[in-house]
Amino acid sequence: MRNDERYRPKPQSGQLEIFGLGSAGEQDFQEARKWIDENPAAWDFMVEQAMRLNRKGYVSVNYLVNMVRNELHVGCKNGIAPSLARIMESRYPQLRDAFNKHRSQSDGFSE
Repeated sequence: MRNDERYRPKPQSGQLEIFGLGSAGEQDFQEARKWIDENPAAWDFMVEQAMRLNRKGYVSVNYLVNMVRNELHVGCKNGIAPSLARIMESRYPQLRDAFNKHRSQSDGFSE
């Protein structure tokens, strides 16, 4: 258990952001979209694994990122993992609330 889960957890922010203001969260979100476009097979693999893991319970986006690295040998930055989870939830409603998300700079961006 992480300390922020134990003491004063900070929930995900529901406040939307305006694209084009140049925040770090927007850059992460755009980088995640670019990664998805450049690696469609790896993205499909991540989605398949997330669906499988969701049937068993909690899904870790960091685990999915490491699966892509180790099994498909595709590079993926740790910094875009929160954005990948948010994109996956927005594109696949059956995965909504499957991820244990914490506050992130990419909270306000969605598709």
